[in-house]
Amino acid sequence: MTSRFILLLVVLTSLSACASGARTGAMTAPVSSATIISESSSLKRAITVSEISGGKETNPLWMSNVGNNEFRAALEQSLMLHALHASASPRFKLEATLVDLKQPLGGFDVTVGSRVYYRLATADTNERVYEKDVSCEYTANFSDALLGYERLRLANEGAIKKNISIFIEDLVAEFAKRDAQAAAPSAGS
Repeated sequence: MTSRFILLLVVLTSLSACASGARTGAMTAPVSSATIISESSSLKRAITVSEISGGKETNPLWMSNVGNNEFRAALEQSLMLHALHASASPRFKLEATLVDLKQPLGGFDVTVGSRVYYRLATADTNERVYEKDVSCEYTANFSDALLGYERLRLANEGAIKKNISIFIEDLVAEFAKRDAQAAAPSAGS
């Protein structure tokens, strides 16, 4: 009798389940020692997000996805957290295309792969100054969430958060090199 009740409870819970979209806060990249910029960095408060594409809205009856609006908000919050976002007069504009979000149909441990193409250009002339294609994976374990659709949402969020983190770390490192070269005295001086 007890096992039938538990089975009935599991079936009813899964039937009433609805997929939810990715949450912005869960996709925001945290500051790390590799992403801290100097006060003199050419990236400091210099970037605005201009175009986001490739995201898909979540169909509550099917599976969780990452929409363009949520991806934009997570990217903007990440840039703000890292002192990279320009509130006015940006020096650079950033475009990001969610090229692929590889999602399994189910499983105990859910691994999602994300691939995003980032392009940074000057705001005034649209000259490309940086581009990067970032691919990574994130796994949400069975212990993270009992329900499969929740694990998928967690894996989506983790994959995008990790992708943004990799992008910001690479961007900061690249511009630290450029800033150091620009500040170094030339050999002919």
